[in-house]
Amino acid sequence: MTFRKAMDGFLGPALFALLALLLRATVFSRLTIDGVTPDLMLTVVVMTALRQGAGRGAVIGVLGGLVEDLATGRLIGMHALGLMLAGIAAGFLRRRLYPDPWFVPLLGVLLGLTLQVIVTVLTFLVAHLNVQGLPLLVAIEYVYTAPFAYIIRPVFHRPEAPA
Repeated sequence: MTFRKAMDGFLGPALFALLALLLRATVFSRLTIDGVTPDLMLTVVVMTALRQGAGRGAVIGVLGGLVEDLATGRLIGMHALGLMLAGIAAGFLRRRLYPDPWFVPLLGVLLGLTLQVIVTVLTFLVAHLNVQGLPLLVAIEYVYTAPFAYIIRPVFHRPEAPA
């Protein structure tokens, strides 16, 4: 199997999602800014959706989010729902903003992070958890996460028009 076929199928993005989880749990757990680590899974989901469409981005988002939820051990489904919505939104960007301008990964990460925050806030409110200080943490997370979309962009980018 060639690298291109792997990246066009399920295996390539799934392996990148697994790598994102491992890096966030190991290397980036020590590189926090105000307790915030970059959301590498979000970048993988967004870049998968930009390459393969909303459906595949949503599937990678749900599976990666469930693994993140199981790893944190609380509020199962919160990350899965947020990442699924991020994959759908990035897939929408793929259809609307092609050929791929330079700002699409930034916009995809911003849109995905916004949807994740909405899901998180609603989940926290339903579970009667504190959401105070969240806007600052979200701003830090965006600034910390967005560059990773450009780091992995060469691997996920496909210059031909979407199907």
